[in-house]
Amino acid sequence: MSIDESQEVYRARAQIYAIVDEVAALARGNVEEKKFASEMLERILQAMESVGGLVWIIGADGRAEPICHAGIEAVGITASGEAQENHLKLVQALLGNPTGLVVPGGASLTGPDGGPLAVNESPYTLVAAPIDRGGTRAGLIEVFQHPQDPRTEDGYLTFVTRMAAVAGDYLERREMASLDVQQAALAQVERFSRAVHESLEPIATAFTLANEARRIIGCDRVGVLVKRGRRLRLEAVSGQESVERRANEVQAIEALARVVARAGEPLWHPDPARELPPQIEEELENYVDESHTKALAIIPLEKPRPTPVVKPGGVDAVAVAKAEAAPARAPEPIAVLVVEWFKSDLFDPAQKARVELVAEHGRVALANALAHTSLPLYPLINLVGKSRVLTTARNLPRTVLAGLGLVAGIAALVFVPAELRLEGKGTLEPVQRRDVFAGIDGVVETIAPGVEHGGLVKEGQSLAKLRNTEVDVAITDVLGRKASSEEQLRATRQSLLEDQKISADEKVRLEGRVRQFQREIESLEEQRRLWEARRADLVVKSPIEGVVVTWQVRDRLLLRPVEKGQVLLSVADKTGPWELEVHMPDDRLGHVNRALAAAREAGRDLEVDYILATDPGTRHRGTVREIHEQAEVRGEHGNTVLVRVTIDPERHEKEALGAGASVTARIACGKRSLGYVWFHDVLAFIRTQILFRLW
Repeated sequence: MSIDESQEVYRARAQIYAIVDEVAALARGNVEEKKFASEMLERILQAMESVGGLVWIIGADGRAEPICHAGIEAVGITASGEAQENHLKLVQALLGNPTGLVVPGGASLTGPDGGPLAVNESPYTLVAAPIDRGGTRAGLIEVFQHPQDPRTEDGYLTFVTRMAAVAGDYLERREMASLDVQQAALAQVERFSRAVHESLEPIATAFTLANEARRIIGCDRVGVLVKRGRRLRLEAVSGQESVERRANEVQAIEALARVVARAGEPLWHPDPARELPPQIEEELENYVDESHTKALAIIPLEKPRPTPVVKPGGVDAVAVAKAEAAPARAPEPIAVLVVEWFKSDLFDPAQKARVELVAEHGRVALANALAHTSLPLYPLINLVGKSRVLTTARNLPRTVLAGLGLVAGIAALVFVPAELRLEGKGTLEPVQRRDVFAGIDGVVETIAPGVEHGGLVKEGQSLAKLRNTEVDVAITDVLGRKASSEEQLRATRQSLLEDQKISADEKVRLEGRVRQFQREIESLEEQRRLWEARRADLVVKSPIEGVVVTWQVRDRLLLRPVEKGQVLLSVADKTGPWELEVHMPDDRLGHVNRALAAAREAGRDLEVDYILATDPGTRHRGTVREIHEQAEVRGEHGNTVLVRVTIDPERHEKEALGAGASVTARIACGKRSLGYVWFHDVLAFIRTQILFRLW
């Protein structure tokens, strides 16, 4: 070998060592796997002046996949599907070989039995070296080279093997770093799990979940809504000590969370692949406008399903069947987790996985807390559990005395009788009262003098006069047509009497016209009488003698259009008997009906005591006269039944008797236990809203 050739070899080795050192330095850096493989392959191909090459990595499923490649189109291994399949067999054979190999173009690899395994179908020499990671086969480097002499090809194989070792070190270092990251993440998740399951108070659990979840997920804000009764309420927000419920942003997120919870599916925004229902989209736009969030995840947290019980002899098959069976109805969320980002609007798989992990821990912790606090008498049990001071030797006599007093009180509530009086609101009304209706459509033209609130009127007295142009026009038209018919009748009769030369046929025709005009006149006269009767309806008269009880009659009626059947005012006889109209809630009607039936069997009246709003200091008494059979909806009082109560007006001062005055009445419904008298409404609520639903 000449001096020039020795220098050339020295420079080539120096270049190769430099490339190896450069790739080793790259491997020690924090570089992504694909970028490292691309940089390494580029330097290998450049140093060897190769046609092309590939780097293969074995995935978690055990399959080899190319992570990067260069120049493979010129090699021809992608020319067809068959060529790709044959080359994949070659790669599998090379991965199974313990060391690197040089496979000339067209050469075959043989197995232990001497049979061919795969063929290098390309015209180029293949230099391949496996990548090992900690003693485990992790990948393969393939380089396609122009055919060279055996010594040169051995040098290429040594170089590629060295690069494969560097790649193996890189993969091992990344695996160790990944294990460290996983260990740190596991430790963080363990701390999060301990913290979120530490308390059995729903609000404390929600605060812990919101603040700890923000650290785990790496987001900007986390909110937790907890179901209270039938509504979801925002109970905790990360980084905040309290929630301002009147804030527009809080109301917007609660409205959005409720519609998402009803849908039962998580909401990830933005998500171009999903088309949202209109009700969710509307609430989402409203909240985004209020909060200016860029990315949002809303996860409904449902109550976890039961875990199968492990018995000494094995798993409980019944418990397994119940746990795996589909629920009879879709479970309602017990809480909602809201995760927000204000700087990024993209979700990566790792973020979604962390959100799902937090949601899984959160739903279990909140379900346990809600189940714990929903136990019967939980506030009392919790108070007793915290109040250990009551059981100390010093305070034990007082505690025993208080317990005995509590028992005595409960016994009194059960055994001491008391009168059950059911309360209802109503009004004081005269028995004789009539509404005055409009008998015809029109405009109130005049109000009679003295027709005002409190004014005395006589039966048949004119109260108001209406104006109806249609009636006047109709009467004028009827009178005009009647006068015309009468004129024609006179002319026809005159023709019959004066003209003696008319023929018999003409005489018969004229006599027929006379009869026709007579019938027309009779018909028009009947129409006139009917229209005159309608004109009489324009005068509104009082049906009874009494007092006008309508307020501001003139302001309400004068020059106002009214329709037939419309109530214009009311007249009441305040000198006659009076009664109470009590609107009793229909859920109390059973007690009233039973008490009335018992009173009638005993031959007595069912007593009622009441007070007037006009005289609240005096209690009066009356008797039930009538109970209506039909319930009606009366505003804020809901379904009520009208109970008429007879009273004695002589026991009231005249000034206190005002029609429509408010009344609070109590109907005596017999003896019951003192506890039932005080708490019958609570017992009714428990029976209808709790026990009925459970049974």
